[in-house]
Amino acid sequence: MATNALVTVNQKDMQLVEAWLHDKAATTQRAYRRFAWGMLTGLGKPIRMLTPMEVKQYSMSLGGEAGKLAYNINALKSLFTYATELGYLPVNLGKLLKPPKVRNELAKRILSEAEVIRMIDRETSPRNHAILHLLYHAGLRVSEIVSLRWEDVRETGNGAILDVLGKGEKTRYVPISRSMYDELRELIGFPHSKERYVFLSRKGRAGTKPMDTRNIERIVLDAATRAGIAGNVSPHWLRHSNATHAVRNGAPLSVVKESLGHASLVTTSRYLHVEPGEGTSQYLKV
Repeated sequence: MATNALVTVNQKDMQLVEAWLHDKAATTQRAYRRFAWGMLTGLGKPIRMLTPMEVKQYSMSLGGEAGKLAYNINALKSLFTYATELGYLPVNLGKLLKPPKVRNELAKRILSEAEVIRMIDRETSPRNHAILHLLYHAGLRVSEIVSLRWEDVRETGNGAILDVLGKGEKTRYVPISRSMYDELRELIGFPHSKERYVFLSRKGRAGTKPMDTRNIERIVLDAATRAGIAGNVSPHWLRHSNATHAVRNGAPLSVVKESLGHASLVTTSRYLHVEPGEGTSQYLKV
């Protein structure tokens, strides 16, 4: 049994949660684990003993902004579905959970090309400049950029290919330009061991420790503030902007899906729709 706030969590429930999380991205794992633990410790009983009324009342007791609340409830729905499909539960209690409707505010999280350029150009730290540039240029998720190692960067005639380990432990191949690759080569740590991280943590030793995703978030927000951009700008805004600007500049949607690793893309689509070495970075100005 594990103890949290004097409430025990069943050992089998712990194993269930970890099995449910094993193929999810690190940031998703942290959030989903927190949501699952919150429910199990909040209700104070094993998941197999929960009643429909208890589950529904718990979901109704959750507060917070609609988007975050929907994220929490959808995570719990996923857990119950997994437990049911595994045979751990006889009935999917997740069907009782109704996440709030969330307005699609994606358009508000897309920067203009001029704003992106200001963010990058006004960054004086070489490491942070390269982080901002690569987040936008390659459309990487924050979890993907902190886990990038030199062994994942393969030089080509036109620049380099990044072997990016994305959601679901799926690898995709993202081309970057010669100028972007040259900027990475100027970073401290190149060309040392291929196993070292591209972006060094200042608390780590010789590139053996990745940066914390929260540090990347702070770097992006600080850059946005210097560029005069209002709002809680995050690394994902640069990813959204990558896709939007690439499409506006003529990138086929199939290329955008492949380059960004969207979950809706089937495994064989890279061979059917995308030419080798083609990615969103080729359609951007920076």
